[in-house]
Amino acid sequence: MKTSNITYSRSQKIWSWVALIGIFVCGIMAGGVIWKNKQKIVAHEALTSCQMREKALKAQLIADIEDSYYAAYQQHETNAHVYDELVRAGCSENVEQYSELRDAEWGVAEVLRKYQNKNETDKPCQVIEKSLLEEFANGNCGSDPECHSAQAEVYAKIAENGCPENAEKYARKALDELQIAQGVRVDDSSVGENDMRQTVSVYKKLQMQNEAKKYIKKMEKLVNPGVDFILELQRVIEE
Repeated sequence: MKTSNITYSRSQKIWSWVALIGIFVCGIMAGGVIWKNKQKIVAHEALTSCQMREKALKAQLIADIEDSYYAAYQQHETNAHVYDELVRAGCSENVEQYSELRDAEWGVAEVLRKYQNKNETDKPCQVIEKSLLEEFANGNCGSDPECHSAQAEVYAKIAENGCPENAEKYARKALDELQIAQGVRVDDSSVGENDMRQTVSVYKKLQMQNEAKKYIKKMEKLVNPGVDFILELQRVIEE
């Protein structure tokens, strides 16, 4: 049964219900109603227990947090606690992803809390940028591909969470670091799982899902990391 996305007015909905009741009384739709109810039961039963827990917990996440709000750090902390519960009670195959999201929420919360306590003149997004840039150990990765991948992820975080006017600049820096990482790597087949996660994470943060999918297919042919790991990377894109 194919559903429609058409939105009806309140009066249309009322008349629709009147019509359906009449049809139901006549018994014409009895079979259809029974089939629909069965479909709902089947769809509900298709979810595993951990998937149902994940669905309930995700409903508690706060979306579209305005970081200029004075208590925004508390909202990020709330999300961090939810992700912590997802790590403990969610599906085992999603633990790595939820752990990274939890750590990211704690990181942003810490930056915003410092901003509020110090009453700095910088905007929250500027404080986030400065804090993330401090993650660079020395700024010179040389010929270490994993170091360049890590810096690419930091730049991608800044593009995602920093000041909007700087997003394009840091997005370019992130892609440049990925390109350098690929260029200095002697053997593509030697790339590790963490390196692959970081690369997919960069593409996801930059909203380049198609590039992420191409990268996964490429790595699947070169490295053959296993079905479970490929599915993990694909879930990162889809989240």
